[in-house]
Amino acid sequence: MAATKKLHPDHYYAAIEHRVIDSDAFFDISNSACRLLILIARQLTVNATWPKGNNGHLTAAFKECKKRGFGSEHTLRDAIAELISHGFIYRTRSHGANGAWAHYAVTWLPIKEAKGLFLDGFVTCAWRNWTAPNKKSTRQKVPEQSGRKCSFTPENPAESAGKLPAETAPYVVITNTEVLSGALSGVRGGSPLRLKKLAVLEHLFTVGVQKTIQRQNHRWTH
Repeated sequence: MAATKKLHPDHYYAAIEHRVIDSDAFFDISNSACRLLILIARQLTVNATWPKGNNGHLTAAFKECKKRGFGSEHTLRDAIAELISHGFIYRTRSHGANGAWAHYAVTWLPIKEAKGLFLDGFVTCAWRNWTAPNKKSTRQKVPEQSGRKCSFTPENPAESAGKLPAETAPYVVITNTEVLSGALSGVRGGSPLRLKKLAVLEHLFTVGVQKTIQRQNHRWTH
C-alpha cells in the first residue's frame, strides 16, 4: 500500500459552519454584520499561544475593522449588537477603562480558555434560539398642507397636528364667511329681489360652513 502524504494547507482559512450560514438568523443580519462575523471568525486559531483555541478572546476593534471597510464606529457598534442579538457572538469581556478591547466568542464553538472571561450568559449555538420579531405596521404619513406638518399621536389625534390646535381650527373656516360677507357688502343695494337672493345665498353658505365644522369636530373627537 502506497504511503499517503500528509496534507497541510498552504493558506489559512476562516471556517463558518454550514448550519450557521443556513440558519434563519444568518439570513436576517445586515451586510455589515455578515462582514464582521467573517472578520471575527478569521481570528479563530489553535497554536502555541492558544493550544486549546482562542475562542472567547476574539476582538472587533474599530482600529482593525476600519481597514476592512467599516467607515464609522457607529456602523461597527450596530453590527456587533446585531450579531449578539442574533446569537452568533457573545461578549466575554467588556471594554476596559484602561483601553483594553472587548472580547467576544462565536457561539458555535466551545470556549476552552476561560480565564479572565465572564461566561454566565454564554449559550452554545444561541443563534438557534433567535426568532424573527413581530413587524410593527408603519404609521401612514399625513401629507403636508399649507406648509404645516401633521404628526398625529393616539393620545392627541388632532391637538398634536402641526402648530394649530384643534380648538382653533374651526375659526379658520369661519373666516370664509367673513370674506363672503365683505364681498356681499360691496354689492348691497338694487332691487328687493336681488337683495333677497343675496340674503339667501349668504344664509346657505353659512349653513354649509356650520355643517363642515360639525363634521370636522366629529372626526377630531372620534
